[in-house]
Amino acid sequence: MPYEIIEYHDIPNSIAKRILEKYIANLRGEASEIVKVTLEYLDKVEKCDYEKIENLYNELKKFGFKETTLAMILNILPRSVDELRALLVFEDRVPEEDVLKNVVEIISNTCKTE
Repeated sequence: MPYEIIEYHDIPNSIAKRILEKYIANLRGEASEIVKVTLEYLDKVEKCDYEKIENLYNELKKFGFKETTLAMILNILPRSVDELRALLVFEDRVPEEDVLKNVVEIISNTCKTE
C-alpha cells in the first residue's frame, strides 16, 4: 500500500519507535526488513520510555524551542547546561542561564539514567 507524505516533523526516537510499533502491529508482523531494522535501532538508542518522552516534549515545548531542537534534546537527554547549549544551533537565540538550568533539571528528574 503506497503512502503519501503530507507533512514532516522532527520527532524524538522514542516517539518514532512507538509509531513504528503501531505500524507493524497493524501489518500483523509483515513489515519490510528496513522497518524491522529501524525499529531494532530505535530500541537500542532509546534512552527514556515513550510516556516520559511525550511528557518531556510537551513540557519543553513551553520554553519555545523549535521542533528540531526538541527532537535533539530528547534524543540526547543532556545532563549539563553545556551539553544543552551545544544542541541549540537551530535556535534564533540562546535562552538565559536560569532557563537552561531549569531544562536540564526537568530532563534529569523525568528521565533518570546511569
